[in-house]
Amino acid sequence: MQHLNEQRLTATPKAPAPAAPEAPISAVPSPEALTPEAPTSGVRTFQGPWDLVAGFLARQGVDTVFGLPGDDVLAVAAFGNAGIRLVWCRDQRTAVHMASGYALTSGRTGVCVVGKGPAVAQAVGGLLEASTGCGPVLLLAGGTALESDGARAFQDAPQLALASPVTKWAARVTHPDRLLPALRRATALVAEAPRGPVFLEIPDGFLEQPVTVPEALLDAGAPAPARYAAPELPAETLTARRPVVVVGGGMRGAARGAAERLAEALGAALLVTASGRGTVSESHPLYCGLAGLYALPPVRELLADCDLVVTLGSRLEETAVEGLPRDVTICQVNVAAGEFSYDWTGPLVLGEAADTAGRWAADLAGRAVDEDWTARITLARRRLRAWAELPAHPELPADRMRVKSAVREIARALPPRGVVVHENGLMDIWSYLYPVFALPDGTRCVVPSEQTTLGYGAAAAAGAKLAAPGAPVVAIVGDGAFDFFRVELPTLVRERVGVTYVVLDNGGYGWLQRMLENLGGPAHLFTAGEPVRHDLGDGVATWLVSGPDGMAGALGAAMAEAGEGRVAVVRVLCATDDWPPVAGAASDAELHAALREEAAPDRDGTGPGEDR
Repeated sequence: MQHLNEQRLTATPKAPAPAAPEAPISAVPSPEALTPEAPTSGVRTFQGPWDLVAGFLARQGVDTVFGLPGDDVLAVAAFGNAGIRLVWCRDQRTAVHMASGYALTSGRTGVCVVGKGPAVAQAVGGLLEASTGCGPVLLLAGGTALESDGARAFQDAPQLALASPVTKWAARVTHPDRLLPALRRATALVAEAPRGPVFLEIPDGFLEQPVTVPEALLDAGAPAPARYAAPELPAETLTARRPVVVVGGGMRGAARGAAERLAEALGAALLVTASGRGTVSESHPLYCGLAGLYALPPVRELLADCDLVVTLGSRLEETAVEGLPRDVTICQVNVAAGEFSYDWTGPLVLGEAADTAGRWAADLAGRAVDEDWTARITLARRRLRAWAELPAHPELPADRMRVKSAVREIARALPPRGVVVHENGLMDIWSYLYPVFALPDGTRCVVPSEQTTLGYGAAAAAGAKLAAPGAPVVAIVGDGAFDFFRVELPTLVRERVGVTYVVLDNGGYGWLQRMLENLGGPAHLFTAGEPVRHDLGDGVATWLVSGPDGMAGALGAAMAEAGEGRVAVVRVLCATDDWPPVAGAASDAELHAALREEAAPDRDGTGPGEDR
């Protein structure tokens, strides 16, 4: 078997090729042709199934594959021969996260390849995150040979049962002739709205058999995307006086501007969900930040008093609807019936969110808006901006770096058209709070789904950089999440993936520690007394920020290093007590105290002590 593998891994070119310099395994040179077999009579023969997989994906425009192949390394040669870069990882779950980050940044399918049995089990966490976050990821896995079913074969596992609950489609190829149809279906389903992951098992047993396929099927295009006629304007939008527009992740990749035009036509406050960040301009005069969990008191007051919410491409998960009154009317726009939340009253509109918003904005042109409501939106924005300028947690030692200040420095340093990747721990919640952290126009954003899988953002940032190699990529992560990902730092060094990681280090799991202390529990059960600082290894450029004066310089130097293809890590030492003012992490009294406010503004739009 070893001899056979050596034969297969050494391609036989038509003419002798000059020796290539030593290169990483992900940079196997491409040959002149995908297979040594020339097409005859409208068919093409591939040496084996993995050669067909690689050739088909290359024709679909795939240029990068992530993963950790199993014992059968024929896939490595096949991808290299097809001109596809294989980024081999050290952990299957992070490989799927990287593919998801690649997909969400590029708008194309992210592809991942793993072995069988425990490799698939390890990848399931990545599939769960991709499923909830609508990440179009195709996971290709090995499998037990068909003739070994029930024979307790090595690494035999119920792979379809593991993958089916967290994918749009999970299938096992049972014959070489069924591989191409399965690939065509998989790539169509993964990209079909709502997008999501697909799992395809290619079992042992026929991996060394040539596969002949019709050229017409090999070159057949993907299904044309469905387009809805933009729906009619619901009557509720004509009578609303205090509307809010909430933009979700379903607007990712859509032409920008439609949501803003709809908010203008309605005179509505413009909000996004966490996954919808980056879909609208955060400099727009009606934009007030994030809805739900990350909404600060001025925004929560608008939500509590609104009479209509129009959601564009949102599933209305629990964290997105926090703070909404149960009796409010919600007009939901989504591409599929399964994407609606059926817990709310209001119209359910099947349509593409951007097209629908654009048509409704045109239909509403000239409609009179409620000037009192728009004045309240303006006041809410003014209160938010004033709070953003205030120092956080004055009770903490003055020589300690505040996370709020660190996050503001990151926002200032972001160049246009970069990529920001979020995590979801205690400290990095500060980066969700507008306008402490406001995205420059044109910035793309990758955000964990409702699952908030620990380490997702750190891994997804690597995929984002490979999807957008010319754009600066900054990931804002907690130390707990970063430590989940640290095993892949050598991968990034080897592949020259220049990401800037800002690690907000409170020495452990700050969210758990904050919850415990709110219940009167002991200090430092989930966090160390001092932040833990590990050696990150060769090839990683690191900076340590412990005081308020070092952040800007460290961040600028790190981003410069990342621009040269180095992994750059800025570790910011912070205290668990430097909590963000969001529900769960703080009480209502603490939220208002953090805003330096004692009560909500009066209904005429003025706050305590303001001129009327």
